[in-house]
Amino acid sequence: MSKLQNLVSYFREEAKREREYSKRLEETAAKSHNIMLKTLMKAVSLDSLKHALIYETLADLLENPRLVTEKESEDIIREIEKHIEEERESIEELHKLLEDERVKDNPAAKFLIELMLRDENFHHALLKRLHDAVIKPLVFSESDYWDAVWKDAIWHGAPGG
Repeated sequence: MSKLQNLVSYFREEAKREREYSKRLEETAAKSHNIMLKTLMKAVSLDSLKHALIYETLADLLENPRLVTEKESEDIIREIEKHIEEERESIEELHKLLEDERVKDNPAAKFLIELMLRDENFHHALLKRLHDAVIKPLVFSESDYWDAVWKDAIWHGAPGG
């Protein structure tokens, strides 16, 4: 087995382990009558499912890297930009909630809002990074093409400049 195939197998095994862990967390949450414990156990369970998906994606990428088509990238860029804005709005709202006296006086509510705020900040940064590092370079507009062709050309297409 090649080194690449070993890594793919490792990622697939980790995905399986994360799915099993998620299932056990969900079962534990179902046994609890405490709403906060139940909610947080389910949240960790969902994170484990997310990790399983990431491991599966890593394995898939190593086995079969795929490029994003121009049409797909245009649609995705619009959606990601929309999601970035929505995450920014959520962050603002959560900051406002943290200033609310009813939340300040309730440690459990404050904890849960801070937990969501942490996630929203992470999502916002993740989507921006995805947009800037992965999606944006895929779009090569006509003006980008002409810039690439003529920007550093001495004569800019005309005899004698």
